[in-house]
Amino acid sequence: MTAPARVAPDFPKFWAASAVSFVGDGMSAVALPLLAASLSTDPLVVASVVVARWLPWVLFALPAGALADSWDRRRAMWVCDLVRAGLVALLALAVVTGTLTIPVLMVAGFLLTCAGIVFDSNSATVLPTMLGRDPASLRAGNARLMTAQTAALDFVGPLAGGVLFAWSRVVPLVGDLVSYLVSAVLLRRMRGDYRASTGALRPRDLARALPEGVRWLARHRVLRAITVVSGGSNLASFAESAVLVLFAAQLGLDAVGFGLLLAAGSVGALVGGAVTGRLTRWLGSAVAIRVALLGDCAGSLLLGLSTQAWMPFPVLALTGFTVMVRNVVHVSLRQAATPEHLIGRVSGVHRLVTYGAIPLGALAGGLVADAFGLRWALFFGSGVYALLFVVAVRTITRSRVAEIERG
Repeated sequence: MTAPARVAPDFPKFWAASAVSFVGDGMSAVALPLLAASLSTDPLVVASVVVARWLPWVLFALPAGALADSWDRRRAMWVCDLVRAGLVALLALAVVTGTLTIPVLMVAGFLLTCAGIVFDSNSATVLPTMLGRDPASLRAGNARLMTAQTAALDFVGPLAGGVLFAWSRVVPLVGDLVSYLVSAVLLRRMRGDYRASTGALRPRDLARALPEGVRWLARHRVLRAITVVSGGSNLASFAESAVLVLFAAQLGLDAVGFGLLLAAGSVGALVGGAVTGRLTRWLGSAVAIRVALLGDCAGSLLLGLSTQAWMPFPVLALTGFTVMVRNVVHVSLRQAATPEHLIGRVSGVHRLVTYGAIPLGALAGGLVADAFGLRWALFFGSGVYALLFVVAVRTITRSRVAEIERG
């Protein structure tokens, strides 16, 4: 397997920019729910911050994907990093001045995600341009990026964020701010041509371009099923994560313990990123997706049954592994199958469904926890994963996946 960094000189900069930004995101991933929990212990109120943070995907995923098919994608990414740095600076200022409230957290999360949507929509189109369409190269590149994401976003960032939050509520936000600035500099130094093959879209062209990605994805049976499975998985996962900070406190974990709990999943995910290539060669991509969904289902059930503070840690390590395997396979198949001129729009449709499910999952988790207790939000997630396993068995078959991988 050819190393992506050798094929594309820009890959190290792209990887480093992603990694350093994910460290900051990991810090704020711990800080934001802890800030919300410091302002309210109501599950619905805490979940509302998560809902606001992910709601923009429902509103802007499609237009952002279409615009990514017409912009200079490298420029769009570093400009978005600068915008996010400014927003985090304002949020840190609110913490320092004592003006932080739940509505302020909701607005900040909403705007940060708006900028993040534009960044991610353009980022999704860069790797196939950088590495080409060979499925093995894409799996290798995605595995490296997702492994860096896991190590930074789910391990280094949360661990640092939990420790720093216990010292000062504003320091994790400052770390996130610095990470965006460093990422912007690295992306600015990339030298490849990542401009879209089509010209800039005018407003009237945008209205015509949006349905193209919807129609193409709707006709592709495997990628349509992958989108449904990814969306359902996010719904289940965020039904759990929306109340996880409260469940962790119920088990006796403090801010540092919560950061360690989020970091626990990275151990399994790092292993998953390292072995996904060998696992897919052994099982095949279709079976790997099914096995991962079974692991997700079992993990949610075991998490809900946890009664001691140590019990969620190995469970999150298991689900970290399964989520990494599933995500690498999903993204690589989508990048290999989608035509270059549509990749932004198809990614936008996929993200509309998958990320749009996140606020629904957070809301569902808050409602279930409020009505029946925190554990039932976790059991709810397990049931969703079981249904998705059935969907995957019936639609993401070996023969259909092999056809994609043959090109």
